Amino acid sequence: MTFPLTLLESADLLGRYRYVELAAFAVLGERSARCERAALAVYLSAASRAHAWRAELFERQLPVSAGLPGVGECTRSPGPEVDEALALLGSAAEDDLLPMLLDALYPAMLDAYGARLAAAAPASDGGLVRALRRAVADLEAVLADGRALGAPRPGLPVAQRLGRLVASVGGPFGPLRPGDVAGSRPAVDGALAAPPAGPGPRSDP
Repeated sequence: MTFPLTLLESADLLGRYRYVELAAFAVLGERSARCERAALAVYLSAASRAHAWRAELFERQLPVSAGLPGVGECTRSPGPEVDEALALLGSAAEDDLLPMLLDALYPAMLDAYGARLAAAAPASDGGLVRALRRAVADLEAVLADGRALGAPRPGLPVAQRLGRLVASVGGPFGPLRPGDVAGSRPAVDGALAAPPAGPGPRSDP
């Protein structure tokens, strides 16, 4: 069933997409520099750049109008649980990284993007639908590249923990709309988290 989001709801969700993609960009970029396995280091570096590309893709979809929050205001964490899940990637053992990404984080991100696509209204969300399809295709390619490095280990405790953390707030980006799950914060509350450092300044499409 499709349902429209208000401009503020859409900006809030896109900002959460951007925050998570930028945070993963930073974490995986840093981890790639510390990897002993060359193939894994190359994979994490490429995955990091893909996160930055998707962050910019979603930034371009943010509604721009007088009275709406800006990019920095919109770019904020879905919740401390997601921040904790991303921090796990930064501290996990090297052998645990692929299972955490391929078994937990990336499937959850694909599910969340798919849920937004299923709810999108073609008449009002055409640009967003195209952006989400590009993001999904890119993430699926990154996932396939990771699986080509070797089969993940199903049921790895740290991957399960990451999965539980993101599920506890309605997914890696939180709910589609603020308030859809217990504990969600309002879209604009006057105390938004500072965004992570991005890959570059915003440019027009």
